Amino acid sequence: MPDNHKDNFKSTLIKKIAKNSNTYKIGNIGSKIYFRKSSKSFKLWLDFLFYQLKEACKKRKLVVWTNIYTPSELLYALDLMPIYPELISGVLASVGLASYFIETAESKFYTTDLCSFYRIATGLTLKDWFPKPDLIISSSQLCDGSTKFFHNVSKYYNCGHYLIDTPYYDNLNSQKYLISQLKEIAHKIAEITGKQLDNKRLNYAFDLSNQTREYIIKISKLRENIPSPLSGWDAMAYILYMFFSSLGTERGWEFYRTLYQEIKEKVDQGIGAIKEERHRILWLHQIRPYYQNEIMQNLRENRAVISFEEVSYVYWSVLDPQRPWESLAQKITSNFGIGPIERRIKTVYDLVKRYKVDGVI
Repeated sequence: MPDNHKDNFKSTLIKKIAKNSNTYKIGNIGSKIYFRKSSKSFKLWLDFLFYQLKEACKKRKLVVWTNIYTPSELLYALDLMPIYPELISGVLASVGLASYFIETAESKFYTTDLCSFYRIATGLTLKDWFPKPDLIISSSQLCDGSTKFFHNVSKYYNCGHYLIDTPYYDNLNSQKYLISQLKEIAHKIAEITGKQLDNKRLNYAFDLSNQTREYIIKISKLRENIPSPLSGWDAMAYILYMFFSSLGTERGWEFYRTLYQEIKEKVDQGIGAIKEERHRILWLHQIRPYYQNEIMQNLRENRAVISFEEVSYVYWSVLDPQRPWESLAQKITSNFGIGPIERRIKTVYDLVKRYKVDGVI
């Protein structure tokens, strides 16, 4: 068989495997065996990851591709099944598969102008190894590349793309502008599904999100302890996946409740993320590097721990189911990563004091 036919056959076979829901059911079982010594919270994350992919393949709900700052509560209230290409890209990078998909994207002239996360996602799209989206809902914050990526994907799959255009300033006019967009998206999805937004489902998603938020805040409080009970290096891995994708779900609530119990136990026993902690670091930006580097090794050698990372900071207020659109708009505009830089600087200074930080990366 000629090489090109072999490659086509291999690609077709992998595509069928990748889009089969049983693949993720079996994958979840296998991962639990492989990671049997890992923490319960880590296993709950695996459950959630494989659950999302499995359900997206089954197509029992509309599959929506989205980005990390689109409020997940809205998606679950609308009874959608969200898939996060950014987060999946991070998972693939962590297991050493990033280069393959980046090369696929670059072979079609996607250059380094687009960040590596979206080049991985583009490679997945071009290979068609991802559950196909029925529609796309994305926010314009914080990455400029995401807007064009989702636009291109909507053309590739010939599906609708609803963009939440986030204003620069956090004021009443900005919130009104966002409210009108959110209502329009809900209305369009109702036209597609034939189902109106259900108040019971909305209240449920908001209630779960609020309860989960309380656990995240409690965890953040525990992380003020010395020694630090949780390394930010871990927090920016599987925990961050849940931070963006699980709010408004029972699985998200269960994950953070379990994580809180695990961290509290470490605090009560005086167990730190590293031995003989000497220095405490605050990590800025959304992610950690997945390429080979010596950062973590250098931190360990110098007895330095990432005591907190700004991306885990709870910046939004409790969601009010009686004012759903106002609450979601406020959650979006209160993000300190958008708007005047002074707002982010203030948050960083507050975190430096709160976590007794010695240095910032």
